[in-house]
Amino acid sequence: MFSVERSVPINANLAPGEPALTRRHVWLGLVLKAEDAVPFVPAMSYCRVTGRFDNGLFRDIVFHGEAMTEKILFHPEEKVEFVRTAGIEMGTIVNEILEGADGALHLRFAFTLEREGMAHGSAEEKAFADGMAKGYLIAVQATVDEIRKRVKDGVI
Repeated sequence: MFSVERSVPINANLAPGEPALTRRHVWLGLVLKAEDAVPFVPAMSYCRVTGRFDNGLFRDIVFHGEAMTEKILFHPEEKVEFVRTAGIEMGTIVNEILEGADGALHLRFAFTLEREGMAHGSAEEKAFADGMAKGYLIAVQATVDEIRKRVKDGVI
């Protein structure tokens, strides 16, 4: 089992004309991402909602070519938890909207996963976790970029 945590500032270094995102914008974007993550996560090629319940949903995904099932839990305006329930990687991923002491918004992405066939604490697991950390940092920034695009386009 391995854990990784990364966060990115949401409104740092905005280009001229780029909208600053609010907590509400980011929350609505995370809900859209839960519904269909393909536009938000470059390594995801498939995402389909298979069921719904109060404050959440179930979905099937294909991530890096691997089919998985997730239970999604919504904590409105704060975070979304993605609990892997089937597939080669089991565990939990969290997307959380944080606010720094200066009031700046950040999107935190954390995961604790266990990959089938990989020994805990092994060099293989460490190398895999390091690669995933880099990939997930790209996914966090891609999520912020997609939310900003949707705000700019008037979708959010």
